[in-house]
Amino acid sequence: MREFIDFLTNKGIIQRLKKVYKLGQQNCEESEFIDAIIEIFVHLGTNKDFGYHNNQKEVRGIDIIGNIYESKISNTQKKKLGEFYTPTHVVKYILNAIGYNMDNKIEGKKIVDFSCGCGSFLIQIVKIIINLYVKKFDLGSLSNLSIDQARIIIREIQENVFGFDINPIACILCCINLYYSFYELIKIILKSDNSFELPDVKIINVNVLEYPNFDSFDFVVGNPPYLFLRDISSDDKLLIEQGDFKTIKGQYDYYQIFIELGISVLKENGFLGYILPDSLLALSNRKLIRKFIFNKTKIRELYYIGPSFEDPIVSNVIIILQKEREEEERLRNLISINNPLINSGLNISIKQSTLKEWEYKFLVSINDVDIKIVEYLNSNFPKIKNIMKNPEYKIIIFRGVELGKEGAIVYCKKCKRYIPLPKNNAICKDCNSLLDLHIAEKIVNDKIPIGLEENYRPFLFSMNRYHVKRYKYINIKKRGINYKNIEDYKDRIVLRQLSQNNLICATYDKESLTSQSFYNLKIIKTPIPEFNHFYLLGLLNSQLLSYYFIKIFGSYKKLFPRILIEKVKNLPIKFPKTPNELLISKNIQEKVRKIISLNDLSKKEIIKLQNDIDSLVFNIYQISHKNRQYISNFLNNL
Repeated sequence: MREFIDFLTNKGIIQRLKKVYKLGQQNCEESEFIDAIIEIFVHLGTNKDFGYHNNQKEVRGIDIIGNIYESKISNTQKKKLGEFYTPTHVVKYILNAIGYNMDNKIEGKKIVDFSCGCGSFLIQIVKIIINLYVKKFDLGSLSNLSIDQARIIIREIQENVFGFDINPIACILCCINLYYSFYELIKIILKSDNSFELPDVKIINVNVLEYPNFDSFDFVVGNPPYLFLRDISSDDKLLIEQGDFKTIKGQYDYYQIFIELGISVLKENGFLGYILPDSLLALSNRKLIRKFIFNKTKIRELYYIGPSFEDPIVSNVIIILQKEREEEERLRNLISINNPLINSGLNISIKQSTLKEWEYKFLVSINDVDIKIVEYLNSNFPKIKNIMKNPEYKIIIFRGVELGKEGAIVYCKKCKRYIPLPKNNAICKDCNSLLDLHIAEKIVNDKIPIGLEENYRPFLFSMNRYHVKRYKYINIKKRGINYKNIEDYKDRIVLRQLSQNNLICATYDKESLTSQSFYNLKIIKTPIPEFNHFYLLGLLNSQLLSYYFIKIFGSYKKLFPRILIEKVKNLPIKFPKTPNELLISKNIQEKVRKIISLNDLSKKEIIKLQNDIDSLVFNIYQISHKNRQYISNFLNNL
């Protein structure tokens, strides 16, 4: 190890790197940081776990610089940069998954990491290249290489391995790591050519948003920065907006840029392998990037691996893509789904065309049984949103009063109206004027003030499945507050955003208003009398639709997702049509009405009625006995 450090020093490589990456006297602190890490590197040279093995079966500790650098960077700085060190086992998995290994012809193939950091991916890439050529030359050992053969391998690395990073310190450390990775090759050359000048490796210190023209690559790998929109600098936001990116509408994450960039620079049939936050999988704000992936690549693998870093900020997924222009090839492609948490380590495969039916969600917490059940429900039953477009029906779904649950409001003197009390500051969001919080008040009360009976209506404050737990009263006469249409609150279903025991939580209510944290579903017109609020309430509170909801909208979390209006609109609904189905519908309604109307029912009686409703819902959807048992077991084991 000391020999390697002396080599770097004698050849002036450290100083050259500082100059290339512009770490001079004007950046004394950063320059000294590099020197300090090299000093630590020297002291670790005698560590038995820090060795370079000539047989190339194992290279231990070659990224010790990266480990040191990682330990010196605070979580705050990591968050600012969006950077996290990638574990070696993840790196190896991705490289093998994209086919960058000893079993494939990778000579002359270009590979790039657009956020290379200290070189976690590039180090392993160099190792693969060296092993490949040792095998190709049939020499048995690295030490048997000739000078010319060593030069060939270094040239292969220099011409085909690329790294980009915005951080100059990371670039310097990456270069040092790479030089150490093929230092045995350098020594072979130096034995006969002491004047040998170490060639530059292609580690480029640049903001990829500003880089003018990228080459085409056979492989793209990496661990892109994890920065949400609010954490991206204003300068970078401007660069993104001025660029030709297709996936940045609305709320986006910085990693989306790296996905789009990676796919765009790939050669046709080239491979991309990234480790990413699992927000990619099903978050509605990520639909645009998922659709972009769907339309540009074969999705070879989705592997949910959960928290993967020493300081887990997010849980992760590995995604393996192959660029493909032919639509038919993409649609019939089989996606390997790997989620050890639910599949016991066994892979399952789904057709890429299926993602259209899932509205481009990447569902990884789903197995073969789930796929068949979900496809059956999607194919045979209309969604609520489709029913809403049918002129024979009139169904509305709306949020409650645009107001917090506690009903806090304040008067804006400039707008001359009341507004909900802001959470974070005393500024009116419409006119930006300063609000006087001393005149803040609550319009949701436990009791109606005497003499103001005409101003107040019941207000649903809390609820459970089938039952309202507590009512309060709301003043409906405050100018500026968006109460919605008061008449719409009469006779409808109310849904809570949060589940109850991992089940959809809905009830029936006659006239009370709600806050915006509740959703109101109202059937105004229906040609089928048996398709009414009580029948629909039985469906919504059933095991079947809660199971569907979790599998479609909670695809990568074990937690029940928050219920949102768009998710409610995508639930599959069964219309009762045949005489038997109409009879089942009436039976469901009867049991639902009984749960709602009889407050003195025991818990045991309610459970018995709910089990009966679940069985009737399974019947009307024609779910097999085997799948009923599967669904019930799944929900009971959450």
